[in-house]
Amino acid sequence: MRLPEPTLDAAPIGIAVVDARRDGRPVVYANAGFEALTGFSATESVGRPLDGLVGEHSIVREDGTTIAVEVSVGEADAEGHAIAVLTDVTAHVEVIDRLATAEIRYERLIDDLTAAELRYRELVEQIPAVVYVADFNEVGALRYISPQIGELLGPDPGAFVADPELWYRHVHPDDLERYRAEERRTFEAEETFDLEFRMVREDGRVIWAWERDTIVRGDDGTPLFTQGVLVDITAQRQAEEDVREERDRAQRYLDLAGMAVVVLGTDERIALLNRAGHQLLGYDEGTLLGHNWFDTCIPDRDREVARPSFHRLLGDERDPIEPYESAVLTREGNERIVRWNNTILRDERGQVTATLSSGVDVTERRQAEAQIAYLAYHDSLTGLPNRALLREHLELALARARRNHSAVALLYIDLDDFKLVNDSLGHAAGDELLCRIAMELRTRTRDTDLLARQGGDEFLLLLSDVESDAAPAAAEAAAGQVMAALADPFTISGAEFHIGASVGISLFPRDAKDAESLLKHADAAMYQAKAAGRNEITVYAADAGRPLERLSMTTRLRRAIAESQLALHWQPVVVLQDDTIRAIEALVRWNDPERGELVLPNDFVPFAEDTGLIDRLGDWVVDALVEQRQTWRAAGLDPPVTFNVSPRQLRRAGFAGALVARLSNGELDLDRVTVEITESAAVREDTRIEPLLQDLHAAGLRVAIDDFGAGWSSLARLRDLPVQMVKIDRSFLADVPASEGGRAIVTAIQGLADALGMDAVAEGVETEEQREFLVGRGFHSAQGFLLGRPVPAGDLEDRLRQSPACSMNRSSNSTNRDSSRASSRTGAAERS
Repeated sequence: MRLPEPTLDAAPIGIAVVDARRDGRPVVYANAGFEALTGFSATESVGRPLDGLVGEHSIVREDGTTIAVEVSVGEADAEGHAIAVLTDVTAHVEVIDRLATAEIRYERLIDDLTAAELRYRELVEQIPAVVYVADFNEVGALRYISPQIGELLGPDPGAFVADPELWYRHVHPDDLERYRAEERRTFEAEETFDLEFRMVREDGRVIWAWERDTIVRGDDGTPLFTQGVLVDITAQRQAEEDVREERDRAQRYLDLAGMAVVVLGTDERIALLNRAGHQLLGYDEGTLLGHNWFDTCIPDRDREVARPSFHRLLGDERDPIEPYESAVLTREGNERIVRWNNTILRDERGQVTATLSSGVDVTERRQAEAQIAYLAYHDSLTGLPNRALLREHLELALARARRNHSAVALLYIDLDDFKLVNDSLGHAAGDELLCRIAMELRTRTRDTDLLARQGGDEFLLLLSDVESDAAPAAAEAAAGQVMAALADPFTISGAEFHIGASVGISLFPRDAKDAESLLKHADAAMYQAKAAGRNEITVYAADAGRPLERLSMTTRLRRAIAESQLALHWQPVVVLQDDTIRAIEALVRWNDPERGELVLPNDFVPFAEDTGLIDRLGDWVVDALVEQRQTWRAAGLDPPVTFNVSPRQLRRAGFAGALVARLSNGELDLDRVTVEITESAAVREDTRIEPLLQDLHAAGLRVAIDDFGAGWSSLARLRDLPVQMVKIDRSFLADVPASEGGRAIVTAIQGLADALGMDAVAEGVETEEQREFLVGRGFHSAQGFLLGRPVPAGDLEDRLRQSPACSMNRSSNSTNRDSSRASSRTGAAERS
């Protein structure tokens, strides 16, 4: 808003308009009197802080001279503007200084008063303001008042000295009580009198005046008299009124606009909000002015993003032109979506002072668009995502899996004999049954899984972000949940019947490299399940009888072992109470030059077992493990490690002796090494396995049962085996803590392990809720993506140094308690 410059320029005193919101109160306008007083032109003054141009009581002019001034700054308006009035009181101050600092006694001051008064008059009568001296008492009778009083009010100076009440008769009747009250208060408190009020001239014209009265004290601090100045500020008041009228007129224009208009200062506070904006937010008009926009009108979840965006906007050299949408919070706590257009407000120097935004409420429009979008991506009957939405999620899941070296599972579910329901009970009953089945399936899936209706009686279930080695087990567990959801009969139209399903499973990257292939293979697996007799679960299997592919894979894997294309990654087993590493598990990877990527064990370990290369692969893992342990010990580290052996390795004659010999080559403590075997191998081949485990235990190695709970354990057999640790299969933790059954199973396995004197380690911890559940159940240690992903050895060194169990200076108690495991993942599913 432009100020009425001609009006202020005509004022005989120095007047400036300052921005009171900003540090130093920078000048935004200066009149001619201000220029004459300071010696700086208006152009030089604008933008400079008033507190820098004008000291507490003086000004250093541009020519280097110093003058004394009185500065008065009025109250700021809604836009932060305030009027500052500067009065040259140099001569006045000189007199005050002489009176205040003169080292004479009060009696001598009285003797010299006549001469001082003459000099005082010569000085003050040149000032464009009324100056006076008065007694310091309740009456406050005038001793002297300058001749300017006649020009201001009409009567001669002597009339005011002779009649003390004349002064009060010229104070406007509506301001008289306020004036006297302030006069009494400042007298009793011995404070400076400073007030703006109205006075009435002798001709009846009303003027605005500013009076400042200070106390002159003796050497001992006793008040002697007061001296003051009276300035006509009518022009200043008129200027303020003009500004106010202009602002009110602009506000009326804004209120007529059909959109919300908001001006935010650089301090995030609302400088202007029109009537439509207040109505949008549910507040009475004017009540939001001065409030912080983000604290009051932006939802909590958006503030961390909205605030930095606003300040980046202020720092942008170009005015933004791109509209955007954001949520605003109403007084009732509801959210509305507003489409904003922004512009930047700048001062004459181009400095940003505020943002001006206009917004239109598009909440209903966006809700309608959202409903249309929902219908485009969801099945209208069941409300489940449709094939289009699943395809989008599948593409994203595959992209994440490629980046994170994780896996994706896709289940193709086809209801068996569903056509009989439609034929027997009609399509309405069939639709009801589909909705019932959809609800049952949804309750059996994790929040992170996506269940979609393919069409007809077919459904798709997407499992994303699955640990690679856990993918087959996780997919089969999910398929088992599907079967369980359909186990109980459904009652439709008074008829009770069972519905089965055939489920096909396809895995990425094992079975397919892209979304289309994954869908095709899941479909093929489903038809294999149908062909197997229905109500079956079938995992996709490529044709294993193609000799060229088998020969090529055999050659490449032999070369990988011989040419050290393999590498070990290490995943920590973490102490839940303090996040320190209890042990680390070695996981084998293949840097396949032909594929140009890091290949996970699911893609080559099963093949190695089928072709007999698993023994060579296992030997390589043990040698690499020994070498890495020697490197760590040289660096002052000795973390407990574990590795996994496959059932085929266990069947090799002399396996235990050969393994102990290889591990002993490093001259390392065998009690820091744990050998993991699968639960199924330990139970199925008990006559062969038990002596082998006894030999390993006798050599000092620790033994762990991996994937516990997924096999066919006999508790009696488990009790008789020399096992120190059980690792709870990750499938049990997948539904924890949401599933009551899952919680019960995990808790029961922990109790079993405690009863048998074994450590229980929970695998597959992926969420903070699972971690909190385990801590609450008293679990000591666990493993999973949340606690640490598999990484090269060098990436773990800092964590190992911070973990007491991994230091060579560990206590014997922590050594016995925490020695644990590391797995090469040469057989059973690798942790990550």
